[in-house]
Amino acid sequence: MIKTQGLASVLVLASIVAGGLGWRWRQQAQRLQSLRALPTPPGHWPSGNALELIALAKNGRFSQKFLEWTQQYGPLFVVWLFNNPILIVSKPKLIEQILVQGQSDGIFARSPNFYGAYQDVFGVHIGNQKGQEWKWRRQAAAPSFKPNQFSQKLDVIVDSCMGVVDDIQHLVSKQEIVCVDSLFVNLTMGVIAHFLLGVSLDGKPNFEGEPPFEPQKLYKALAVLEKQVLLQSAGKSKWLKYLPTKEGRTYKNAQQYIENFLAPRVAMALRLAREPNAQSIAGVSQQFRTSMLIQFAKNPQHNLETLVAEAKAFLFAGHDTTAHTLSFAVGALGVTPMVRQKAQAIVDGIWQQEGCLNTSAIKKLTYVEAIVKETMRLYPVAPGIPLVATQDTEIGGIQIPQKTGIEPFFLGAGRDPEMYPHPDEFRPERWLQADEAEGMLGKQPLHLGFSLGPHYCLGAPLALLEATIMLAALLHYFDWELVNGSTSLEQFDQNLTIFPRDRMPVRFQVRSST
Repeated sequence: MIKTQGLASVLVLASIVAGGLGWRWRQQAQRLQSLRALPTPPGHWPSGNALELIALAKNGRFSQKFLEWTQQYGPLFVVWLFNNPILIVSKPKLIEQILVQGQSDGIFARSPNFYGAYQDVFGVHIGNQKGQEWKWRRQAAAPSFKPNQFSQKLDVIVDSCMGVVDDIQHLVSKQEIVCVDSLFVNLTMGVIAHFLLGVSLDGKPNFEGEPPFEPQKLYKALAVLEKQVLLQSAGKSKWLKYLPTKEGRTYKNAQQYIENFLAPRVAMALRLAREPNAQSIAGVSQQFRTSMLIQFAKNPQHNLETLVAEAKAFLFAGHDTTAHTLSFAVGALGVTPMVRQKAQAIVDGIWQQEGCLNTSAIKKLTYVEAIVKETMRLYPVAPGIPLVATQDTEIGGIQIPQKTGIEPFFLGAGRDPEMYPHPDEFRPERWLQADEAEGMLGKQPLHLGFSLGPHYCLGAPLALLEATIMLAALLHYFDWELVNGSTSLEQFDQNLTIFPRDRMPVRFQVRSST
């Protein structure tokens, strides 16, 4: 009798639990009904698309697959991380609504999943904070990124770009194929390290004990961290990177290398910014004393840990995006010779007028800047921004429940025919004056390459200036063709940012006119 009563109690309890779970499932299903009705890539119960996303992130094909899905399912579709939906949005006007009005009103905020991974790997910095924690960091950094800060040191950027021209000329003399992505990584890493950290372009140390600057080693270490962020945000456990495996050791070594590179510089910056007699500290170069790092260190809310994280983030953002944009620009011009020839004629005329790339010449390079913007339309190296809905809302007539992931997907949006007529054509003119024949006169397309709204990229002025100068120099000195043709533009790899999988191998020829 007692056993029968015990069994009955267990059955009653099981029924109550099952009923509760069933009620929750029905509530959740009803809540997500509007999203379940949208197209979605095939997944597996109960993980949805999670396992595929982790595999895509590991193989560097994350955004490549999202672009394929956009072409297959349209500008609004959903991927699922178990029972958690992420709405992928590739309509430019909807993206503008989300990033500008939606973020300003607090309807959309940074995704805890992605930015939690970003913080776990890179530390607490401006790129993964929100509210007041984001605001004071933005205010501390913003003055250093005003355009005049870079125009005053224009010679640094020009000299660095001409150094790349010299490297290519040397390789051409040896009849070697040039993988331009690596050259551009060295260029952009050097420029951001100079402005941010005061790193000398001639290799001289700024103070005794300053670690050496080795751009390729720094790039590879940052790439390990970027990949880890993508893997964790795709659903991989954050604890796996601490295991004594090859992957774990690679991650530990990358973090240690970056820490050893930055910590002595940050410690010196804090000392110079806060000691009353900082000018009397001997053996410190003037370029380090005037670096961005010193300006950041003056904010009393920064300490060694936060400033190392901030420098780590700016190094990543300041080199990766511009380097890969330049690679895609070279690739796009390689398969559109008419655009390249038009740009060369413009650059040659300006060069003839000015004699060099000075301030006056650069102001006239509007067509080259338009080439950079057109490259960023088709190949935005930061392909999207993960957000989350903070409340129930609506996007494009679709009901969006609170906590839904939202991904404005720039890589897909740049191919929208309504915003960008003839989207598959590489047409820099769309950023200068719209075609009257297309009925678009007076309308400017949205430029999404630096995001929009309150989180618009701080480094946009430096990135545009650097890319425009480098591209103008290449156009003036060289003709070129792509070794792998359009495949170099079509096959992406990805850490956080996307880049050409083959690193864009190019055959350059020195132009006879130079």
